Amino acid sequence: MDAEQVQGLIAVLLDPAADIGYRDDAAMDLYATPDPRARAALFAVASDVSNPYILVAGAGESLGQIAAATGRPLSESERAQLAPDARREYDVFHETACAAAASDGAGNSGRPGISGHGRQW
Repeated sequence: MDAEQVQGLIAVLLDPAADIGYRDDAAMDLYATPDPRARAALFAVASDVSNPYILVAGAGESLGQIAAATGRPLSESERAQLAPDARREYDVFHETACAAAASDGAGNSGRPGISGHGRQW
């Protein structure tokens, strides 16, 4: 995903006037980039309890996938700032990825074989 695509997805994600389905799709698609701007935008959405459940949960899931892919989880203080639904989704993906990496004795990259909304790593 190039920088222009990332910026476009972030713009949709952060636009409260955009269709909620498009915003959710943007949240779910941003998992695929380690771009710090994507992580910051996802964190902003996942930390705002006034956002709809689907958006908060999708942002939390993507944050968990980014943490698993990069090996850089949220700090405890960041995790505590997440809305409850985002925290739950983040924990599911991050903890599942950590467990998969710990049990990976095959010497591969350690990337989990989990998917979110039909995606494979």
